[in-house]
Amino acid sequence: MIKKQFGIFLIGLSLLAVACGNKGTSPKKESTSAVAEATQANDVSVADTKQGNEVSVAETKQGNDVSDSLTPVSKAKLSLKYSNLVDQESRDRVSNALKNAGLKDEKIKAFFAAVDEYNNAVGKDKLVQKMTTIDKAFPSLDTDKLVDAWLDKGGYVGRNCRITAYSLMGDFITVGNQTPGDTTMLFSDFDAISAKNIFTGEDKKKFDTLFSYIDVTNTKDSKVLAEEIQKSWKEKEISFQNDKMHMISVFMTMDDGKNKVQEFVGHVGILVQDGDKYLFIEKLAFELPYQVDEFNNLQEVNDYLMGYYDQDADGLSAKPLIFEDDHVLKEYRVVE
Repeated sequence: MIKKQFGIFLIGLSLLAVACGNKGTSPKKESTSAVAEATQANDVSVADTKQGNEVSVAETKQGNDVSDSLTPVSKAKLSLKYSNLVDQESRDRVSNALKNAGLKDEKIKAFFAAVDEYNNAVGKDKLVQKMTTIDKAFPSLDTDKLVDAWLDKGGYVGRNCRITAYSLMGDFITVGNQTPGDTTMLFSDFDAISAKNIFTGEDKKKFDTLFSYIDVTNTKDSKVLAEEIQKSWKEKEISFQNDKMHMISVFMTMDDGKNKVQEFVGHVGILVQDGDKYLFIEKLAFELPYQVDEFNNLQEVNDYLMGYYDQDADGLSAKPLIFEDDHVLKEYRVVE
């Protein structure tokens, strides 16, 4: 177990894209590089693939049919409208959307308390001050300044994407067979959960089972991988009970060449409606900001996630899969 964990840790440090980890474009300066890299790796630093554009799949909510008929879209055509939840207007939109989706007031207050903890730690001046539109798929984060500020506060135990998503969605997720698979690489999540007693009892069991790694076939066939993910979740009796709030998961492939190939939730966020728009609520990494993104439709949600998380990386075998709750997002397609 230790050898496997260490081996995957080293792979994580070498990848070009980081799952729920540091998404900065420049390396950390020497004084803090070791800490930043360790933070990335402990946040399950794994990503996607270098396999070409031969696979594009979609699945209907009614069944498990997967097709490869969709045409990839160019990353150059992508844009993003987002906020770091500093301004009151963005906060009100998110709060109202969560309330309309049935989330309890105490859960909403707890979410914004966590947002404020991070924003105050790094300094609100380092974040966007209102809903902002950029002509690219992902913000250019000043990672050095954010990590420095985070470390100046003692590198306090924060929250990542999985902890944040479950904190919001957990009441609407049922796990009938609470038998986790491999949770080796969730050690950073577990440390954070334990440090602040975020989840206990039934919720902790559900979290472990939901985000445990899934053994899969060593293949680039997205249809096969989607079916195996769904089979595992069906065996664990995982289901979702909210038609106004959805968990959007980016499933990625871990293949270190020595152990069983696995699929895991490398990034995850919560999708809610706000009038005729969609809001995607996410925490980018332990040391990186909370972010809410505005989209016109689910196709834009898919393209945003694929535009960032489908990066070229050595050692991994398949493209990411985007799930809406327990099925592949109907609008799933590859971006180039």
